[in-house]
Amino acid sequence: EAIDFANFYPYSVTKISSLTGVETSGKGVGLVISPWNFPIAIPVGGIAASLAAGNTVILKPAEDSILCGYRLCQCFWDAGISKNTLQFLPAVGSQIGTHVIPNKDIDFTIFTGGENTAYRIIKSRPDISLSAETGGKDATIATALSDRDQAIKNVIVSAFHNSGQKCSATSLLVLEKELYEDEGFKKTLKEAVTSLETGSVWDFSNRIGTLANLPTGELEKSLSYLDEGEEWLVPPALADNENPYMLKPAVRWGTKNGDFCHMYELFGPVLSVMRAEDLDHAIELVNATGYGLTS
Repeated sequence: EAIDFANFYPYSVTKISSLTGVETSGKGVGLVISPWNFPIAIPVGGIAASLAAGNTVILKPAEDSILCGYRLCQCFWDAGISKNTLQFLPAVGSQIGTHVIPNKDIDFTIFTGGENTAYRIIKSRPDISLSAETGGKDATIATALSDRDQAIKNVIVSAFHNSGQKCSATSLLVLEKELYEDEGFKKTLKEAVTSLETGSVWDFSNRIGTLANLPTGELEKSLSYLDEGEEWLVPPALADNENPYMLKPAVRWGTKNGDFCHMYELFGPVLSVMRAEDLDHAIELVNATGYGLTS
């Protein structure tokens, strides 16, 4: 993905520059604030787009991926980008919000992260040019006509690889009524999830690794209770009781419209299964979440 970005943005600038009657100019100084869960691809996208369009860039990586960000900047510097043109700024988010974003010398910000942080950026600099990607509640809809084995296979990959720590991870599985009531489908889904081995990434038999951070906020809440009518198809558990980062995949069954796990992004290996009367109803359930990033 990072290589695609490095090719795509210079190509795009070349195409735009060749248009008759179109003139382009850089915005100035760009601040790229990148997340920990895509520590290479997303910052490369922000850096490459900004540089290709004629700007200088300050990269502020997430605190959990500072070494990735630094190595990435080294790659750009080794390729001939000046350290004056691309600068590396390791810092905690609060320092950036206090000292960098309010500075009028910052002309634009490319941000990937939490929704609340994006609102704080806007509040501190209402005039800033902000491009923000702020989360998702990814859903997969499976109808009664679907290939059931394929549905389970692909949902599991999307929901649990990366331990569900990305906005494009399937967090909701919305099943058409006939499929939801199919005990064979339910049993196969459970067996497929419980067959996923969680543990050290150095053991290649494991499919799931550690969480990047201990469960907090919405994820922590989702592990500790069920809404009325919900049940654990696969209850949350640790693969290693001495390692609280080693969370195994969990599946909630019977999530309803408006339930906590229907409406909130969790960022962890928790899948919620919902029942829909038909495809139109399933689409309504997905659209009710307020997240439009990915589905």
